[in-house]
Amino acid sequence: MKKQKVLFLCTQNSARSQMAEGFLREHGGDRFEVYSAGCRVGDEIHPYAVEAMEEVGIDISDQYPKGLKTYMGKMGFNYSIIVCARAEKDCPKTFPGVGTRLVWVFDDPRGEDVSEEERREKFREIRDEIEQKILDWLEHPEEELAKLKAERERERLERLEAARREANERMQRLAG
Repeated sequence: MKKQKVLFLCTQNSARSQMAEGFLREHGGDRFEVYSAGCRVGDEIHPYAVEAMEEVGIDISDQYPKGLKTYMGKMGFNYSIIVCARAEKDCPKTFPGVGTRLVWVFDDPRGEDVSEEERREKFREIRDEIEQKILDWLEHPEEELAKLKAERERERLERLEAARREANERMQRLAG
C-alpha cells in the first residue's frame, strides 16, 4: 500500500509542527510519509521541543526548520495539517497538490505569557496534546473528515444565506 503524505504547518517550524512530525512518524510511519514546514521559518528547532520529545523516546534532533517553499509546487500531499493559529491566518488557504486541509490549533509553548520557569512544562503539555490528537486521528480518521465536511456545509449554507439576503435587498431597492 502506498503511504499517504502529510505536511504539518506552523509559523516557524521550530516546535509544534516538528513535534507533530516526530509523533506521526513514530505512530503512523508505516502508513504515512511525514513532513513539516513553516510560513516564516525559524533558525532552529527549539531546544525544549527536542528535549520534550527525547523524554518520550522520540529523537527529533536531526530535524530542522523548513520553509513552505521547500514543498510548494514540488510535492503533493494527501493532508496538510495546520498546528498553530498564526499559521492558520498566515499560510495559504489553498496549497497546490494538497488533498485535505485540517486545522489542529495548539497553544504556543513559547507564548509571551509563559515564564521561563514554566516553559519546559508548557512544552511537555503541548507535546502530550499533540500526541493525543495524532493517536485519536490515527484511530478514528473518519471523525476528523466528518467534522471537516460539516464545517464546509455550514460555510456553504452561510454563503447561500448571504446571497439570498443580498438578492432580497436588491429587489427591495429596485421596487422602492
